[in-house]
Amino acid sequence: MARRREVVPGQSYQAVETNAVWEVREVSSDAAGIQHARLVRRDDPTTVKMLAVSVLRDLRRYRPLAEDQGGV
Repeated sequence: MARRREVVPGQSYQAVETNAVWEVREVSSDAAGIQHARLVRRDDPTTVKMLAVSVLRDLRRYRPLAEDQGGV
């Protein structure tokens, strides 16, 4: 069985379709126990969005970036 990547604050992801880079600021669970990540766009920190962690783990939609690329 493949191990699922943990999503934690400070990690960065690149959107496959737009190449926008997003940094995880917070991970929380909703009432149903589904984890969500609050993301901030690296080139525009005023742009924030919330995604299910399962979306970030989908390599067809987001690609994890190396940790040494810096943050906002």
